[in-house]
Amino acid sequence: MTLYIVRHGQTEENMQAILQGHLPGNLTEQGKEQVRKAAERLAEAGVEFKCIVSSDLKRAMDSAHIIAMRLHLPITPMKELRERDWGIYTGMAVAEATEKYKIDGIWRFPDSSAETDKEILQRAGNALRHLAEKYATDTIIVVTHGQFARNMFAHHLKCDYHDIPSFTNAEIRLLTI
Repeated sequence: MTLYIVRHGQTEENMQAILQGHLPGNLTEQGKEQVRKAAERLAEAGVEFKCIVSSDLKRAMDSAHIIAMRLHLPITPMKELRERDWGIYTGMAVAEATEKYKIDGIWRFPDSSAETDKEILQRAGNALRHLAEKYATDTIIVVTHGQFARNMFAHHLKCDYHDIPSFTNAEIRLLTI
């Protein structure tokens, strides 16, 4: 299975530097343009893609639709590809959350509403298994979120997601399984 993993385009919430988590997210005009350019790069890759599988959150689905229009591919939404669930901290400014809850590079929230590093890594592994079951010999495009994409790579490479460089908006990376 070959995955072309694409992070969604820039959102208004990215510009406000907030923890988006499971918020829908609204692509900016720049975000839409980033995704159009990513779609062009995918079209120029000369690869026969079977389909697009996307997080079901609005910012990812909107990005997937832009790619699908260019490549004429069907889209399958997949809830497991959602970004990290920040629980009651969703919508909080990243700077404030980092100052209060990130210690030695690890998020440590005083309640259990936010998804832990272990939980998101496990969900990424489950998503990869489900994709492998359905698309074992295919090449597909996966539209997801920055931290979740890093966890997909970390699960496959058996490392910590902090060891995987952050994704920029609409960045494409190849993962072969």
